[in-house]
Amino acid sequence: MPDAEVNRRGDRSARTFQAGDATAAGTRGEAGRERGADQREGWTSRQTRPIRFQTSPIADLPDPLRGSGRNPAADRAGTPDPAGTPGVPDPAETSGVVPRQRRAEPRAAGDGPVGGPGAEDDGAAATPRRLPPAGPVPRPVRVGTRGRGWRRGWRWMRARIRRPTRRVLLGLACAFVFVLAVAGWLGVRGLLAYQELTRARADIADLQDRLLAGDVPAKAELAAQVDRIAQRTRTARDLTGDPVWSAVGALPGIGCPLKSAHALVAAVERVAGDGLPAMAEAAGLLNPESLRSGTTIVLPALAAGGPPVGRATTAVETFRTALADVDDCGWRGAPLRLGSTRATVAAQTDRLAGSLAGLKLATELGPPMLGAHGETRRYLLVVQNPAEARANGGIVGGYGLLTARDGVLRLDDISGNGSLPVPREGSALRRDPGLSPELAERYGSYEPSRVWPNANLTPDYPTVGRFYAGMYAAGTGVEVDGTISVDPTALSYLLAATRPATLPDGQVVTADRLVKLVSSDVYALIDGVQARDEYFADVGKAVYEAVISGDGNTRALLTALGRSAGEGRLLVSSTHADEQRILSTTALGGALPTAPGPFLGVLTQNATGGKLDYWLHRAVGYRMERAKDGSGVATIVIQLFNAAPAGLPEYVRYRLEGGGPPGNPDAVNDTWLSVYTGVDSRLLGAALDGKPIPLTAETEREHTVLSTFVPLARDRPRTLVLRVWEPIGGPELTVRGQPLANPERIAVVGLPTRTPWQLIDSD
Repeated sequence: MPDAEVNRRGDRSARTFQAGDATAAGTRGEAGRERGADQREGWTSRQTRPIRFQTSPIADLPDPLRGSGRNPAADRAGTPDPAGTPGVPDPAETSGVVPRQRRAEPRAAGDGPVGGPGAEDDGAAATPRRLPPAGPVPRPVRVGTRGRGWRRGWRWMRARIRRPTRRVLLGLACAFVFVLAVAGWLGVRGLLAYQELTRARADIADLQDRLLAGDVPAKAELAAQVDRIAQRTRTARDLTGDPVWSAVGALPGIGCPLKSAHALVAAVERVAGDGLPAMAEAAGLLNPESLRSGTTIVLPALAAGGPPVGRATTAVETFRTALADVDDCGWRGAPLRLGSTRATVAAQTDRLAGSLAGLKLATELGPPMLGAHGETRRYLLVVQNPAEARANGGIVGGYGLLTARDGVLRLDDISGNGSLPVPREGSALRRDPGLSPELAERYGSYEPSRVWPNANLTPDYPTVGRFYAGMYAAGTGVEVDGTISVDPTALSYLLAATRPATLPDGQVVTADRLVKLVSSDVYALIDGVQARDEYFADVGKAVYEAVISGDGNTRALLTALGRSAGEGRLLVSSTHADEQRILSTTALGGALPTAPGPFLGVLTQNATGGKLDYWLHRAVGYRMERAKDGSGVATIVIQLFNAAPAGLPEYVRYRLEGGGPPGNPDAVNDTWLSVYTGVDSRLLGAALDGKPIPLTAETEREHTVLSTFVPLARDRPRTLVLRVWEPIGGPELTVRGQPLANPERIAVVGLPTRTPWQLIDSD
C-alpha cells in the first residue's frame, strides 16, 4: 500500500478512536497538532520511531477515553467490563484499517509485553497493557528524519494561493486598462490645449508688436483679434480643467505637470481677458503718429491713455507673479514642455512689461513735466562727453535750457562747456556744498556740488541732477524744474530715427559719424577751447533741429529714446519730489538702488583731464560661488586696455598729474577704478596683474565701494581680480552699467542677471 494511503488511513483511525463524546472536538485539535508535528519532523509510515510522552492535564476527560484499565481486549472489542463501563471500540473494527505497528518500548524486568493487536508477547503469556497512572495522560510525539509531509503542506498552500493570485492579476489588468484610458484622455486633451495655447501666444505676440509699433488695427478688426485670442485661451483652460485632469493633478509627484499646466493656461487666459482689451484701448489713444505734431506733444491724448495703460500694467504684473509660481516639475514636466513654454511666455511677458512701463511713465509724468494746463517748465539739458569718462557718461561737453509749455518744446542758450555758469559770490552754494557725510567722505575733496566736471562722479543720477540744478541756479539765478542728460551715442540714435544733422557750414553729420566726430576728431580738426565750444554748440543745434523737424518715423524716434534710456545714455531728474520718486524707480531716473542682494557696478573715471577714454576698452567677468547658509563668494575679474594710437593731439593726451615726459607722448591714461558690490559685502582679497594690492573701501547708499587708481599704458592690458563675500548669494545679480564710448563686455557665471530698475505705482 502506498505510504500516503497508510498515512491517510492512520489519521482516520485516530479520529475514530477519539470520536464518541462531547469532548471529541478538543481531542481532534490535539490530534491535528500531532499531525502538524509529524509533518514538521518529516515522519512517514515507513519509519518507526520510539515514543516519548509529554504530559498535559486532562483531569476533566471521561473514563471511556482511557479504557477500563482491566481488559484491553475487551475494551477494544467494545464489550462491557465487569464494572459495567463500556469499552472503546477498536479503531480497526470501526474503520477497517489495521493500526500501525509500533516498535516495542524498552521495558524493565518483569514488565509485560507492550504493543497493540498482533504484537508479539516474546514467548510469554499475554498480559494486560500497562497504562499511565491516572491524572496527566502522556501524548506521543514522533521524532525522526524528514519525509514527504512538507510536500503535502506545499500543495495545500499552492491550492489556496492560486485562486487569490488569479483575482490579483485580474485586478491588475483592470487597473492597467483604467490607467491607460486616463493617460490617453489626458494626453489628447493636453495636446489640444498645447495647440490652442501656442496659437493664442502667436496671436498675442503679433498683436503686441503691432500695437507697440503704432500700427493699430481698425476697431472691428481689433475687437475680432481680441475675441479670438480670448476664445483660444478659454478653450485651453477648459481642456486642462476637467474633473479627470484636476483629480490626477492633485496626486503627489505625478500630478505636478498637470497642475502646473493648468495653472499656466489659466494665467494666460486671465491676462488675455483682462490685459488685452486694456492694451487695445491704450493703443488707440497713444498712437505715436497722433501724439506728436512737429515740436508739440499732444498732452490730452497722452493723459487719456493713463487709465487703460494702468489696467494693462496691473494685468501683466499679476500674470508675471502667477507665472513665477508655476513649477516646471523638472524631468516630469518635460513631456508637456513646461520649462520651455514657461521660458518663452516669460520672455514675451518681460518685453511687454517693459513697454507698458514706458507707457505708464509717459502717461503719468508726461503731462505735468511738459507743462500741462499752461504751466511753464524749464530743464537744464546737458550733453556729456565720454572721452573724459564719468560715472554717468562723461564730463559736460555742452548744455542748453529746454522750455516746455502745453507740450510745446523750445531749446535756448546752447553752448559748450567753456561758458558754464560759475556759482556767484555770496550764494548759498558757496557757503554750504550740501553734501551728506557719506558723499563728503568719498567725494568731498573734488567739490562735486561746485565744480561742473566733478558733479557726476557719483553714479546716483538724482544726486547729480541736484548738483547740476544747484550750480545752474547759483550761477544764473534761474531755478530749473529738472535736468536732462544725453551723450553722443544717444543723439546718434535720434538722428538715425529722423534725419542727418546739417551744420551752419553745410557739413552733414550722419548718425554713424556723430560719436567719433564730437569725442575724438574734433580735437584734431579744431584748435582752441573757445573754437571747440562754438563747434559743439553748432552740432547740438543741428541735431536738435533734425530731431524736432518732424521728419522720419515717430515710432522709430520713441524706440530710440527707449534704447537710450535702457543703456543709461538718457537720464532725467526732477526738482518736484513726487515726480522724482517715480523717476528714481526707472532706468530714466538712473538712481543707485539700495536693495540687498549681490550687486555689480564697475566704474572707470578719467583722472588725467585728457580725452583718452574714447580709446578705453573694458571687459568684466563675474563668478558667484554660493554657500549653504545663503551667502556667497564672488570672484570679479576686470580687464582694462588702452588702445590709443600714436600721434594723437596733445590736448587729447593731456595728463593733469604727469609724472612722465611733458605732453604725455606715450598717451598713458590714468583711471579711477571703482567696484560697487552688494549691501554689507566685504573684500576678501585683491590682486592687480597677479600682485596683491590694497583697495580703498568706502560706502555709498549702503553699497560697499572698492577703489584704486590704475595707470594704463598703451597696448598693455591691466587685470584686477577681486574676491568679495556677499551676505546674500542670490537669486539674481543686479548689474549697474556705465555708458561708455566703447560698450563694456560682461560675462556672469553662477547667477542670472537683472537691471536695477522697475516701474512702481505712484499711489
